[in-house]
Order: sequence, then C-alpha cells, then structure tokens
Amino acid sequence: MKIILIHGIGNSNPGWSADLKADQILGVPQDAIIEFNYEDLMENNRFNRALVFAARVAASYYATPVAGFAANYVQDYVDDILMYFVVPGVRKKILNRLVGVLQQHPRAIVMGFSLGSVVAYETFKNFPNTAYEKTLITLGSPLGSPPLKALVKQFMKVPDKSRPIVENWFNFYSTTDLISGKITGLGCNFKDQFKVKSLHKMDSYLEDVKRKLPELFHIF
Repeated sequence: MKIILIHGIGNSNPGWSADLKADQILGVPQDAIIEFNYEDLMENNRFNRALVFAARVAASYYATPVAGFAANYVQDYVDDILMYFVVPGVRKKILNRLVGVLQQHPRAIVMGFSLGSVVAYETFKNFPNTAYEKTLITLGSPLGSPPLKALVKQFMKVPDKSRPIVENWFNFYSTTDLISGKITGLGCNFKDQFKVKSLHKMDSYLEDVKRKLPELFHIF
C-alpha cells in the first residue's frame, strides 16, 4: 500500500513531500509516500498566458457574486486552474502521467490538494480502471469552492459528473480557505466530508486527515 500525494500549484521541486514532512505528519514510513509532480507540464509561456487570459474573460460568465469579492485572493489559483483546463495538451499529459503511477499501485491512498484534487478526480473518471480499490482524499479542493466550483465543473471533461469508482472518497474543506468547500453533485457523501480549520496549506490539511481518519494509517 502506498500514499500518492498530488500537489497544488507551487510544489514543483522534487522532494516537496519530504519538505512538508508528510511521512511524519501522517505517521508512516518515508518509503510509503509517492509524490506526484506535474507542474513541469504547465509551461508558462506568452502563448499559454494569452489563452489563459481569454479563458478567464469567458469564465467570468460563470462567476458567482462571491467570486468578485474573492477575486484578489483566488486570482493566481484561477489562472493556474485555467492553464490546466484550456491550454492544449496540458491536461492530457498530466492525466496520462498519473495513470502510469496508479497502474503501478493497484491499491493506494490518493490525496489530491487544491488543483491536485481536480487532477485525481478527472483521472479516476476518465480512466475508471485506475479507481478500483483506491481511497481518494481531496484537500482544499476547488471542486467544492463557492467562488470556483461553477467554473471548474464547466470546464471538466469527464464522461459524467458522478462519483468515481473508488472504494472511499473523503473531502476536507475549511471556511477560512476560499479555494475549498463542501463538494456537491459529484458523488462525495456528506458524511465523508470534514469541515476543518485550515488556511490553504497542504501540511495543515494532512494534519487534519491524520486526526480525523487515523484508522487509514494503521496498515503502515
């Protein structure tokens, strides 16, 4: 059994999970952690930035009133999310890379933080054979964010917006983290969603996972 950690934006350097001390936070051996990197596939060149700007203008149609209030807080995250969704080839490369990792580990706990939670969800939906016997944990996910979820759901390319075929799906969100929220309409059971007190920081969410779901880590 392995724990596959999928970062959000800004964790591109190999070894970021060790920097977070993820193994110590979760109380597992260091070799139980597999960090999944994808930021190298999101090339921030002039052409891509132009596409993101155009997509942001189009996406404003789907914005909620909360989005306007939160614009300064979430702008960088919106641009990164749009980079994933609209720049040709980026999403396909990221999903295919994750499929390769998941196929090597038929049983695993997959934790996706921020944009990483979207990457995990879309991978499981587009490649359902990778979802069997997996536990999905979404942390600080824009899949449930009040200002972002309409935008994210509009741009997702999945067969349908239902629950992926995972063994378990737990979602952690915080009212002090505007990037996150309770996930609705995608099949995550309300009883498996936990409201915690966290800013948009992966290590803080990992501490909440360990505190709320200690039974997941007894096998290690």
